[in-house]
Amino acid sequence: MIKVYRRFIILTAILVLVIIGILCAKAQYVVPIIMYHNIDENSLTSRLSVSPESFERQMKFLKRHKYNVVKLEDLAGMLKENKLPSKTIAITFDDGYENNYTSAYPVLKKFGLQATIFIIPAMIGTDGYLTWDQVIEMSESGFIAIGSHTMTHSWLPAQPAQKQDSEIRDSKFAIKSHLNKEVDAFSYPLGAFNKDVREKVINAGYEIAVATNPGKRYPKHDLFAMKRLRISSTSDNLFVFWFEITGFYTWIKEHRDKD
Repeated sequence: MIKVYRRFIILTAILVLVIIGILCAKAQYVVPIIMYHNIDENSLTSRLSVSPESFERQMKFLKRHKYNVVKLEDLAGMLKENKLPSKTIAITFDDGYENNYTSAYPVLKKFGLQATIFIIPAMIGTDGYLTWDQVIEMSESGFIAIGSHTMTHSWLPAQPAQKQDSEIRDSKFAIKSHLNKEVDAFSYPLGAFNKDVREKVINAGYEIAVATNPGKRYPKHDLFAMKRLRISSTSDNLFVFWFEITGFYTWIKEHRDKD
């Protein structure tokens, strides 16, 4: 009888520890939002570049392992309703480089994956950047959502209030006027924002805004300070890529690095 009681106590203790572990892990989970810039051949010299071959392997990995790949505007709705399906992930691109159209877009279509591209209206049509025709084509495909990255890629915290407003609002209007669609997602240039900038983004009518690494002082799912993971050549290794998109890497990184 004593042995049975001891076994019961041990099993109960193990079960409690497992439950605590699951709850702690769930508390640290941050929905992965991955960030790309260039999809080109400069990954060995630039941390903002991922090779086309590596990008295709990563997208194939997401498809093969049945990740729930969503646009940011859809992610915002899921978080508001507190209904986040397992293995949900969002793919984003900053700046609107032409190789997003020539190298990334065909791969996304091939695997049926959605993404959000943040463009800078003042740069559209200039050397190395998307054209409006390309932006419109991707938007109408259903695979790509277009978001704002400000009008001129300005460092917002250093700008006067009027300039902040024009960067945030004018870019939204410029994109909407070309696409005839609402623009719901915003990306802070260089991930930089403060309380006032965040408030202006909300007031401009965006549904979600992404930073880069706002730090652990911000809630993990603050809709207007969403945390992202920059994908670079280190993620050429698919094990590293998998580890980064588990949903726990953000917590590890924040506790490893200083704010």
